[in-house]
Amino acid sequence: MKICIMFVSVVFLVAGVGYGQNQEGKDESVDISVKAFQQAIERNPHYAEAHYNLGILYSEKGMVEDAIQEYKNALEINPNFVKAYNNLGVTYYEAGQLDEAVGVLEKAVEISPQYREAYYNLGIVYHEKKQYDMAIDAFNKTVELDPKFDKGYYNLGVTYTSMGNIDEAINSFKNAINTNPGYSDAYYNLGVACAKKDQFDEAIKYLQRAQELNPDDYRPYFALGVIYQAKQKTKESGEK
Repeated sequence: MKICIMFVSVVFLVAGVGYGQNQEGKDESVDISVKAFQQAIERNPHYAEAHYNLGILYSEKGMVEDAIQEYKNALEINPNFVKAYNNLGVTYYEAGQLDEAVGVLEKAVEISPQYREAYYNLGIVYHEKKQYDMAIDAFNKTVELDPKFDKGYYNLGVTYTSMGNIDEAINSFKNAINTNPGYSDAYYNLGVACAKKDQFDEAIKYLQRAQELNPDDYRPYFALGVIYQAKQKTKESGEK
């Protein structure tokens, strides 16, 4: 019986932000912060960090074009501001401008070849563009730079899955959970990958672990239902 269960896709992009917000009173706090950075820029238009942080806040407010402009302003002042390149790439990605995202993220890793997050984000953009070999190279670079980077292994697994290479996907998801034993999405995808190979007992084990780690996630329950159903039909076929 052919198993039909959806994999969880790539993990969200991680921007190298320089400013954080607590949830409580966030909107008001963001507005106050925006005004403060604007005032800083009025007094010193060449303050790259102020443009950069203003870009982050505009992005949080959904003001994509304004965020892009502020990152560009920061880069005009400081052409080697790698975090601004990274965040600009993320914002281009979110705006659906994938070619532009690739361009600035490649610039980030050119300036800073050890910048793990930019390689990671570049891999996600390549995956979105279905340039899977390029995505694999980028994600491999992240785990080369940081062998404990669980999301790098995870996204390798997702990309190998998109390529139809389930064996490599399984190896990558195993690397992700070995690095982070609490990574529920990795356990889920590992279980689904094993099911795709008709390794039902292994699949059940990993999916049950995903349930334990995230009891509110409906997907492992559904996947287990499909697998138990497949096992029953296989058993019935064998008895005929």
